[in-house]
Amino acid sequence: MTPLQKIAMGLVIVFAPGYFEIAGQPYDVLADWLGWLLVLAGVGALSRHLEVDLVRWLARVALVVSLVFWFPQVTDLLPDVDGPVKGVDPSVQWFISLPQAAFSLLLVQAIGKAAINQVPRDSFVAGRYGVLTWAFIAGIVLPPVAYAVAEDLIRPTLIGIALINLALIYQLFRVHRRTWLGGPGPLEVHPEGPRSGNDEGRPD
Repeated sequence: MTPLQKIAMGLVIVFAPGYFEIAGQPYDVLADWLGWLLVLAGVGALSRHLEVDLVRWLARVALVVSLVFWFPQVTDLLPDVDGPVKGVDPSVQWFISLPQAAFSLLLVQAIGKAAINQVPRDSFVAGRYGVLTWAFIAGIVLPPVAYAVAEDLIRPTLIGIALINLALIYQLFRVHRRTWLGGPGPLEVHPEGPRSGNDEGRPD
């Protein structure tokens, strides 16, 4: 797999739920920390092409956080709320997810800047990752505003953040073959050469 494929697949594991019960406690079979291990492998490979030291550090922080909160006994200690989003207090969820959000922001920013510095400039990547950069900034800033201003805004905000994360995964798969991102280059389809003799079933 290319570096971006590893990162994208790791994020799929992070975002995909898969709960099962052990002794009455819910555990995520698609453990987020497993996803972050794959993300770290991808970032490590990407570091040979881009400056991503801070991105890698944030991925490590997110790995530790996800490992700690994989255990339901830990999440049971967090404050609960009754509101549009049942369960753990959304403000606590936002705080816990900050390393993940900061990782995504700095990753798309690094890829976008590298696209601008290509000769010639990779306008496709620069444009899309520029949009993603602003989207992740909004995704970090808007939740506290929603929590403080109106509870009715919490659910739409969370849906928006989920869509941004899906867009990131799609775009990572979309550009993973770029050589300056550690990919193998464009997929080449070689036309089939002329056949010798007659095709089977074709009249002479």
